[in-house]
Amino acid sequence: MVRSLSGAMHGDSHFVLPLLKFKEFDQYTTTHSLNVSVLALGLAGALGYSPDDTREVGVAGLLHDVGKTRISLDILTKPGRLTAHERATMQEQPVDGARIILKSEEELDLAATVAYEHHVMLDGGGYPAMHYSRKCTFASRLIHVCDVYDALSTRRPYREAWASEKTTKYLEDRSGTEFDPGLVSAFVKMLREGEARVQVLTDDRSTVAVEPADVPHQHA
Repeated sequence: MVRSLSGAMHGDSHFVLPLLKFKEFDQYTTTHSLNVSVLALGLAGALGYSPDDTREVGVAGLLHDVGKTRISLDILTKPGRLTAHERATMQEQPVDGARIILKSEEELDLAATVAYEHHVMLDGGGYPAMHYSRKCTFASRLIHVCDVYDALSTRRPYREAWASEKTTKYLEDRSGTEFDPGLVSAFVKMLREGEARVQVLTDDRSTVAVEPADVPHQHA
């Protein structure tokens, strides 16, 4: 996963510099984008993606929220409920993100598609509204699972972080409507296998399972 993430950005300022500017803009969004990329890399690997395809998904995870740079921080970090106008502004970020990516000189068609589609639900809900019924790309559905897990698992100004068990239950409960069932199943399996492998040997020689670091909700 580290090699894949490094490879996604290696020697390419087109990726690194926007992320550095992103950090100055909003620390949470930067961390969230990196978390989603790492989760997506792990899930793509668990699903048997080739190295090249895994890299492409990782880049899409890094850039999925780049459209947020067009949103005022007053809205992006607002601690209370958004007004109708503010929510409409937030829901413009997938379109803005896709446009930003497409202006790049790099071949980032998948990343642009994911930026546009990652808030669209399996049943067609979410945003932006589709003009005709169609299935989002597999990568967009994959990033959507990782995005929501990370968002719900992180403390935000308007709510506390959810425990990993509560977040995975949310994914499972909405499997088949918001989320792709196969991807949810593979994602939860990946997390649980990770939890089983990460252990701490205590002084009394017993082992204690340790949850992976809880990782970032944006205003939906």
